[in-house]
Amino acid sequence: MAVARKRTKEFEGAKDPITFAVIYNRLLTINREMGITMINTSISPIFAEVHDFSCAICDWENRIVAQVDGVPSHTASAMEAVKAVSRVFGADIHPGDVFVMNDPYLGGTHLPDVTIMKPIFYEGEMQFVSINRAHHGDVGGMEPGSYCPEATELFHEGIRIPPLRLFRDNKPIEDVAEMIKINTRMPDDLWVDIKAQVASCRVGEKRILELLEKYGVKKVRESIEDIHLYAESRMRREIEKLPDGDYFGESFLDNDGFTEDPIKIAVKITIKGDNAIVDLAGSDPQVTGFVNSPIANTATCVYVAFLTTVTTPDIPHNEGVYRPIKIEAPEGSIVNPLFPAPVASCTLDTACAILEACWQALSEIIPDRVPAGWNRWNGPTITGIDPRRENFYVMFGFNGFGGAGGMNGMDGRHYIGDGIDLGGLIAPNIETNEVDYPHITEFNEYTQDSCGAGKFRGGCGARYRVKLYDKSPTLVNFGDGKIFPPYGLFGGKTGSCNYALINEGKENQRELKAKESVKLKQYDTFTSYPSGGGGWGNPMDRDPELVRNDARDELISLSSAREEYGVVIDGDDYEINWSETNKLRNKY
Repeated sequence: MAVARKRTKEFEGAKDPITFAVIYNRLLTINREMGITMINTSISPIFAEVHDFSCAICDWENRIVAQVDGVPSHTASAMEAVKAVSRVFGADIHPGDVFVMNDPYLGGTHLPDVTIMKPIFYEGEMQFVSINRAHHGDVGGMEPGSYCPEATELFHEGIRIPPLRLFRDNKPIEDVAEMIKINTRMPDDLWVDIKAQVASCRVGEKRILELLEKYGVKKVRESIEDIHLYAESRMRREIEKLPDGDYFGESFLDNDGFTEDPIKIAVKITIKGDNAIVDLAGSDPQVTGFVNSPIANTATCVYVAFLTTVTTPDIPHNEGVYRPIKIEAPEGSIVNPLFPAPVASCTLDTACAILEACWQALSEIIPDRVPAGWNRWNGPTITGIDPRRENFYVMFGFNGFGGAGGMNGMDGRHYIGDGIDLGGLIAPNIETNEVDYPHITEFNEYTQDSCGAGKFRGGCGARYRVKLYDKSPTLVNFGDGKIFPPYGLFGGKTGSCNYALINEGKENQRELKAKESVKLKQYDTFTSYPSGGGGWGNPMDRDPELVRNDARDELISLSSAREEYGVVIDGDDYEINWSETNKLRNKY
């Protein structure tokens, strides 16, 4: 006779679980509507197509309470920007205000990520803050696009915006807006996109006021406290399941662009009861180049590591979920630099490296939940004058994404982007790109054998080439992973390394450094070969039929099938030669 299982309440412990569920899901819906508004009102492809922005809602104590629309690299860091505004303005915050900030040393990540914040008042008291953080195409600095491999201090990277009041009484403060705009190369585009951020925050304000009107301040506040406590208790329960002890992981950046020295990210994760201490004291000191990671960015990477492995995706992304995790990052290190170290590339490859180190430490205790290494960034900014309209442009190389790492029970996804963004960035449409920018795409297709072999293989990267037809474009490469490929786990093989070329196949072909700026000529080409993800588990344990399918789909070559997986495939029909396959696999 079957025994009936007791049904677990979804929001067990809440005073009013039904209202809790309604209010919590309403906040998520508001968050998503804010994102739709941003897409529909912004003009830059980096927002309208790539989705390089995030929306969030903080409560009256500057605690993030909802963030589901956006990229993981913005997780939690928006909360630090709101705290910075609160510290600077205190009680001088009023209905109709809108604040702006991008300073990495006051709660930001890097200068292109401009955070817009709109306090939401109800019954004369601030109840929430509506937030939009977005990566703008140019915020000034030495190089167009604001990634500068030659930067040795933050001032080289663009305009530094402390917490400022940008709107008063819901109207822009023109002199503040003009001061920001005049320090950038595309002031009109920047201002339109900032107003799109403001519009996104206004939608958040409107919907939250409707929520407060319906349920009242007391009920909403009680539910918000329950949301924080629920997320905290869930994270604590998951941490408590892990064996107490110290667990170690490390990863490396290729270099900082000034020396050839690799840069170490080292982490010790201590599990003690229902708490986790993440200690990054073994990481290298801060460096000259732009790969230093301010503390808000570092904290985000640690939180992403826990959210993707220790718990499940349905857990609320709010301040409560972060409470059980304590982060220790020594000042003056690569993971907590001292002002004015440059930081522009921190949200890409340094973020990936921090995430990877945490994942590898956690793989010691939850191996079935941790993936092998994902690819790192391998794209440039390309800037110049579009001859069709004689306007300045900044293009980010979002096409040519790399692959994800395999994990237990699942192959890595192809063409998905770098690890810290976890697929949150979207590859723009090729045809739209050619309308927006003066180039022609010659190919964008999976790269055979780029995926790391494993019982569950990594995803393939996609090789990508553009021919430029403006007269004198500038290309700035700001990547990593040319030396250290995506790691494999539990017998899985590494993915391929990144590399990129100017004028591939021509007499003047040359390989690009991962971090450099070059002046190009009309009809030069840029070709990117992003890395594939690492493999998980012994490749000899992979189902031969899956190997056959990968070979037939040209994801792997026949030689790779034989040498990496021990699977011999014959003929145009890609039939498995079982006799030879068994002989080969029995050798291992």
